[in-house]
Amino acid sequence: RQYWHYRFTPEKMSEAEGIQTFRMDIPGSALVAFRGVGVVDAPLWKIATVFDDITRKLEWVAKIKEARVVRPISETNRVEYNHTSAPWPVSDRDFVFTAKTVLDREKRTMTIEIESVDDPLMPPASGVVRGELMNSRYVLTALGDGSKTNVEVEIKADPKGSLPKWVVNLFQKSWPRTTLEGIRRQSAKADVREHEAVRKYFSGG
Repeated sequence: RQYWHYRFTPEKMSEAEGIQTFRMDIPGSALVAFRGVGVVDAPLWKIATVFDDITRKLEWVAKIKEARVVRPISETNRVEYNHTSAPWPVSDRDFVFTAKTVLDREKRTMTIEIESVDDPLMPPASGVVRGELMNSRYVLTALGDGSKTNVEVEIKADPKGSLPKWVVNLFQKSWPRTTLEGIRRQSAKADVREHEAVRKYFSGG
């Protein structure tokens, strides 16, 4: 399911301010997968709070108008709803997806796997186009003494509607950098607390 592990070589697009971005064509699709990699000057367990606290997602996710939990599935998996704005005359997009968290103490990683789903609690709404997220994920890896974290973001998204695929790819190529910059800003805020359960997990507590 992890499309980035196809036997194709990703193409590097840019490198600036410690963030590398890549693109990769997907076999059988006109859409392109995008990836960003960068180090965030914060512990993994603080960045975990950035992802877990959906009430503050509007502070760091680009072009987002609404974000909420549709329903929990388990302690590590939930269905989320995001509504994103689009420039006129393009219709806004929304997404309903599962966000599943996988922790690995040995590898010192936290992975958030994202995949669109249909959910009866959040049917499509008029005036908004329901998009699709496919095999997207965030991978957080604690570095050194744990004070810094390597963050990888990967996305393959289809906003649906009548947009030409080349336009979709053009807009989405900036997503990895924008997202990593947003994570850096949000995790630097003093009022963003460390995620206690995640911290204890990696400390063996």
